[in-house]
Amino acid sequence: MLKITVPFKEKKEVLTLIEAGADELYCGYVAQEWTEKFTALEFERKGTGSNFTDFKELKESVDLAHQKNTPVYLTLNGLYVNAQYPLLLETIDRLEQIDFDAFIVADIGLLLTLQKKGTRKQIHISTGGTAFNSAAVDFYKQLGATRIILDRQVTLDSMKILSHHALDLDFEVFILNTLCVYIDGFCTFLHTYGGQDRENIYQKGWAKDEKLDFVQSYDTESVGDACSLKYSIQTFDPTLRKRVKNKMIQPTFFKQLISGVECGACALYDISRTNVGFLKIVGRQLRPEIRLSSTKFIRSALDILYENKNIRKEDFIERTQKLYQHTFGYQKKCTGNNCYHPEVLSRTRCHSSDPKGL
Repeated sequence: MLKITVPFKEKKEVLTLIEAGADELYCGYVAQEWTEKFTALEFERKGTGSNFTDFKELKESVDLAHQKNTPVYLTLNGLYVNAQYPLLLETIDRLEQIDFDAFIVADIGLLLTLQKKGTRKQIHISTGGTAFNSAAVDFYKQLGATRIILDRQVTLDSMKILSHHALDLDFEVFILNTLCVYIDGFCTFLHTYGGQDRENIYQKGWAKDEKLDFVQSYDTESVGDACSLKYSIQTFDPTLRKRVKNKMIQPTFFKQLISGVECGACALYDISRTNVGFLKIVGRQLRPEIRLSSTKFIRSALDILYENKNIRKEDFIERTQKLYQHTFGYQKKCTGNNCYHPEVLSRTRCHSSDPKGL
């Protein structure tokens, strides 16, 4: 049976999410020492509003979840450079003292480092690891991965092929919230290192006052996705050796242009017929009540699927869409614009007599 993996960022959410139907929990952590030297985004992809910052509360949260036999995973989703490794490894050594069940990792360099250190934690490959084919799956398996989190863009057909290629690995897929049209692991906006200890970089041979600033101006008060934050762009002319443009950008993120919650619940019928075992609800940056309602929704959708073993795919989709409308107050009929797997609806329309899905 499919299990639900849910994000959280506060101790008070633990029992509430488990009672709502979460089978697993995952979270992030950004130490004060890190934000003093680098940025929260460079450590863990999201701003500090999405992560634990208190080590004691983090440990208590994990212990509380374990009392309910619920595993907890910690995200280490950044891409790191050599200058960051001393503090990164200090942080990881401290985190090893907490009884996490796994680290979620995107950076191959960090993955190799953890393997060399002989980490006691299981390793889950983040969606940032971009596993799109069986060769990538085999590569990560050789490096000790126990689970692969597939990218949002992996189709249902590929999902079935990849999950059956390595039956001894766990596979996890996104199911709800923060749909993105881009490939997560290739997103240089979200993952590229943007500074060197927040210092000015001096071009070799230039005078001391001729410097190039690598500065990214993030909206530190925001708890939204990084690509939705305000930022400034400065153009530097190497010939004139001066800035020639300074413009503040207010991004228009695509998901602000569509209605409804980004969702893949209609695909649960097909996903349940693959070797995928875990469903990831996304949204550490979202409000707690959204995480709670998201968990209840996916749990209820799975109940529809498993309590009616002979349910037709068309009937499952119809009931799930009604549940979606009721849960999120979305009165219009789903058009597929915010769907993780729009091919499900097209297949259902074209092959309505096929009760087997995939």
